[in-house]
Amino acid sequence: MNRKSLLFLTVLALSLSSCTNPYGDKEGVVTPLNVGIIGSSMGDIRFVPIEGEPTLVLTPFNTSIVGTLYHYEDTYTESELEAIKEKFDFDMQYYYALSDRHYDYTVNGEKIVNLKTINDSPRGVPIPVDPFLFELLQESYEFSLNTADGDGNLLFDIFTGNLNDYYEEKLDTLGKKTSLDMALYLANNVEFSSDVDLAEIESIVARTPVTKEEAEGLLEFDEENSTVTFNSFIKDGERIDDVAISLSAVSKGFATEWISDAFLEEYPDISLLINSGTSSIKAVGKRPDGKEWNIRLTNPLYSEARVSPVGLNPYEVSFAKKGAFSLSTSGYYEHYFYVFDPEQDQYVRREHILYPKTGVSTSFFDQVSVFNDDAGLADMYTTTLMLASSIDEAVSLVERLDAIYGLDTKMILLFKSEEGSPLEPYQYSLSDVEDLSPNGLPQVYLKEDAEYAGNAIVEIDGEKVYIGDYTDLKTSDIDRQKGSVSQRRRKCFETYWVSADIYGDFSYIEDSKAVPYPEERKAVLYRGG
Repeated sequence: MNRKSLLFLTVLALSLSSCTNPYGDKEGVVTPLNVGIIGSSMGDIRFVPIEGEPTLVLTPFNTSIVGTLYHYEDTYTESELEAIKEKFDFDMQYYYALSDRHYDYTVNGEKIVNLKTINDSPRGVPIPVDPFLFELLQESYEFSLNTADGDGNLLFDIFTGNLNDYYEEKLDTLGKKTSLDMALYLANNVEFSSDVDLAEIESIVARTPVTKEEAEGLLEFDEENSTVTFNSFIKDGERIDDVAISLSAVSKGFATEWISDAFLEEYPDISLLINSGTSSIKAVGKRPDGKEWNIRLTNPLYSEARVSPVGLNPYEVSFAKKGAFSLSTSGYYEHYFYVFDPEQDQYVRREHILYPKTGVSTSFFDQVSVFNDDAGLADMYTTTLMLASSIDEAVSLVERLDAIYGLDTKMILLFKSEEGSPLEPYQYSLSDVEDLSPNGLPQVYLKEDAEYAGNAIVEIDGEKVYIGDYTDLKTSDIDRQKGSVSQRRRKCFETYWVSADIYGDFSYIEDSKAVPYPEERKAVLYRGG
């Protein structure tokens, strides 16, 4: 699925109320640019509903996308402002429709060729496509091949649509917990679930191109005729035609870059901040008041919590930057769950950003962000970096990619670390939980009308508390409102490893009004190499 997290960054600077101009007194204006939803029976762009599916509307790129145009009152005419608003809205919707693999679309009544069309078409047939989709496929395919490691295994892989489908279904059913999953959830305040079916994952991987050798030749591009040919995947003599391309890890950043370029070409002095779900942020031009763009970074520990995390700050770190920039971020947040491994007394995190060769996540970094000059490439960089298993590996990977693409990428690498040791990785485990039952599992309160009739019950302050092994307890008997007697201690910090060249742009947020619980900081800024 390779979805981007929706809660990484929050834009602070959204006004020009004190805007000044050295060439005269003019009033500063902030014009918001919004992207509407896509329906099946309204608007210029419409999706074709799938029979039996209840979806009523679609949100482009599955997130909120907003633009903020900074200007003076006489910079643009009313008609120009209206044209800018309409173009921003239409283009974002259109680029989403082109890159979507789930639905067919019409534009002004005419069916368009999109990614779903390519996935559904017979293999080996050239398909004419829009220039945006052509370039998106060409660049993301090339990037996939360029990420092959020393053994030829792809780190970024656009052919993992079937793996993504499996995880989408799994993540959509996290509410269906066993009683032990529920107990761990209540005691730890993070999502728990039974594990993925590793045998099924292995079966899907076996029918997915996951190496450079397997992926080479699957796509052919004819630039003169703007056609793409999706060839058959042959493995061990078997022709596999159900391989599905997924562009969810790159399409939003790519659309952001295309729209930025188009506006910059038409309005060379434009000052525009595009916040594409906060996982792709693009500043085009510079603020006309000469001020810095100010961005808050969401605390991953805060965002991960499933219950209001009293004592944690939503924002602890921010950065300030002048002029144009592209910032992309990937992480797990809402699209994750933990699995309890009793043999190792550890929690294993599963998330949607997958190592194609194994079909499961690496889960060393909580979040990675990169600054470089291309929002589309930046999106692909961050997805790839989420599969690195150490800082050194991430640095080496970026150096290799920068050498290929001629970029100078700066990074922010986030991971859980031990208190007092910012470079010592930390992993949740059951040993962090206080007041465990005699058998070493969390204790949970039972409902007053619980049907449980076993002996694994104690009374605490007049309340019935379960202390068994959860093999004989129904989830419906657990009182979710009262929660758990056992609670995890917060023993970790979130380390922000920041490239040395941009470290000076970052600082802790000290404003207690914006940052509740300032004494409970759980972030560490670390100057990287």
